[in-house]
Amino acid sequence: MDLSGIRHEMDNRYCFALSRSTSCGASSKNPDDGVARFCVRIETAAGDMDSVILHLEDRYLHSRTDDLYGEAKKTHQDAPAGAPFHGRWSTAYTYPMRRYASDGVHDYYEAQVDINTLCTKYYFELHGRDGSTMYYSGYEFSSTEPTNPLYAFDSPQTSREESLFDAPDWAKNTIVYQIFPTAFAIDDETAGRTHDATSHDASATAAPTSTATTAPETLAAEAASARARLAENVKNKPDWHQPITNIFTNLHGTLRGVIEALPHIQELGAGAIYLNPVFVSPSPHKYDTVDYLHVDPSLGTDQDLIDLVAEAHRRGMRVILDGVFNHTSERFFAFQDAMKNGRDSKYWDWYWLDDWPLDPHGMPNYKTFAYYGNLPKLRTSNPEVQDYFIDVVLHWIDVADVDGWRMDVGDEIDHVFWKRLRKAVHRKHADVILGGEAWHPAFDFLEGDEWDTVMNYHFRWSALRFFANGEFRASDVVRQIGFMRGKLHPVAWPLMWNLLDSHDTQRFLHECGDDDARHRLAMAMQMLSAGSPLIYYGDEYGLAGGTDPDCRRGMPWDPSEQDAPTYEWYRALLRLRTSLPAVYEGEVLGMDADDERGVITIAKSTRFLESEASHMPPFELAGHDALAEHRRAALAGPRITIVYHNSPNTDRLEGFGGTTDLITGRPFDGTLAPYQALVLGTK
Repeated sequence: MDLSGIRHEMDNRYCFALSRSTSCGASSKNPDDGVARFCVRIETAAGDMDSVILHLEDRYLHSRTDDLYGEAKKTHQDAPAGAPFHGRWSTAYTYPMRRYASDGVHDYYEAQVDINTLCTKYYFELHGRDGSTMYYSGYEFSSTEPTNPLYAFDSPQTSREESLFDAPDWAKNTIVYQIFPTAFAIDDETAGRTHDATSHDASATAAPTSTATTAPETLAAEAASARARLAENVKNKPDWHQPITNIFTNLHGTLRGVIEALPHIQELGAGAIYLNPVFVSPSPHKYDTVDYLHVDPSLGTDQDLIDLVAEAHRRGMRVILDGVFNHTSERFFAFQDAMKNGRDSKYWDWYWLDDWPLDPHGMPNYKTFAYYGNLPKLRTSNPEVQDYFIDVVLHWIDVADVDGWRMDVGDEIDHVFWKRLRKAVHRKHADVILGGEAWHPAFDFLEGDEWDTVMNYHFRWSALRFFANGEFRASDVVRQIGFMRGKLHPVAWPLMWNLLDSHDTQRFLHECGDDDARHRLAMAMQMLSAGSPLIYYGDEYGLAGGTDPDCRRGMPWDPSEQDAPTYEWYRALLRLRTSLPAVYEGEVLGMDADDERGVITIAKSTRFLESEASHMPPFELAGHDALAEHRRAALAGPRITIVYHNSPNTDRLEGFGGTTDLITGRPFDGTLAPYQALVLGTK
């Protein structure tokens, strides 16, 4: 057994609450009031373990023969449901741990258990494939079972419950559609045209329903009409249809244009819209904010944003704004005051200023974003700065009823600010999602007290290196999936914004050398994976674009500029994702990779979802078949197999006779076409 590969930390990363109890156990006469669901995790060397067992015991009641309420338990029937019986009432429980992920270096085990204690002591029983057995307790290994709970790992229930990762249910696995406002749509009025706009009550700010209620045929007609009008609105604007080489090129899209495009976004199946910055700024990209409390006049008015959110809500969609809190424009009032008054400015400590006078046009003598003098970096550790921007966030939630924020350059802002922001937002608005920009996994921001999600560039890197440039083999992708699944908090896993491209990257189609087939294969992985597909506007039509700012071309509303097969492929994936949630949340039964042929296969159960598979009832060592029985049931039950064939060659895949490709509805004859994605199952 490789002891060096075993890792468990006695903190909220490896032992955390998944639900809150009604009350702490000792304060209620109802035993169920104190029960909370907990998740306990441990890592081992890959392939090293035959099984891992979790032992739990109440820190304060471990040696008592009476129960919490002072009455002795005489029979097994008197004990709490599912509790093992040792001839007396006991707080000792044993749970099998399931291997929920592997990255080829580590295997990741967890058990989700119901706990009703003031404080829990626990340790691990490890059965190696070499036949050895070890116990891991309190950071010590032993070949004999621990007998003194004092030295075991420790988990105080109440404090862990207070750190519970609460996230909005609506955001889990929802499709998010990203819009770069200046390049997305121009409304009829701005274009000098009129039409009978879709009526809506701009004052309606009720929370959206989980799904829109418009009949499909009605929505399709409405979306087609909207696309035709929007195409006409940009018909005579040459810049809209060209590559963009100048970062200051403004295509003059509007928020009312976004409102008119909502039928299209709704038909795509999006549950949320993420808008790049919309506040007052001198640039088209608007990441140099001058005024955070008003919409930039080039995009519209504050009321336009309010109307956009209200109409999106009416259609069952949420709206997420972009918060630029790492830096401001040099024209922002606080920086202007510091430029004028130097160290006498009351805003001097709002920024990281080294000297005075301040010069935004040369090499800056203050900290900035990426050395751009016009983007001075905020000192977000300053409580005054924190207060100001927390008020900005709350202002737009209160005024416009926005549903979330994506925080720009979030990983360059200190954790204290994010913790304060989350508490302030969730104190009044628990249903608001908070996401960040980080170009790495950002696990330390996703522990439940800062962000709910992150722009998952790690997903993009894997897709890019496998489908686009060939740096990754199939097995590398499988390992990366296992790594992210293993490390991420289970609440964050279905919230991750899985992107292929964004306003900061080359379009994925461009990365693929304009190869539509490889682009569509990557789209399949994006739509069929756990988490939230983050669709960058125009990707559904195969919009091209190179390095920023060329990735911000005008939305191709005219059918002559659209790739129809890509759009139909996207719609087919959407239909399957909507009708068969198991494609993204079914329990993974196995993942295989064939590097030589470029094939990845992922088997998932359609009977057991991950939330059901994670929790096992308590069992005695003699009954260690509980996990095996569950696995056998899953293996014997209905399943699907997702296949990615990343090769220009035609190949064969045996063993799936009688199955159907659920994406296209065609029977599978064993032939793998070049760059093909399949979801094999039975109708």
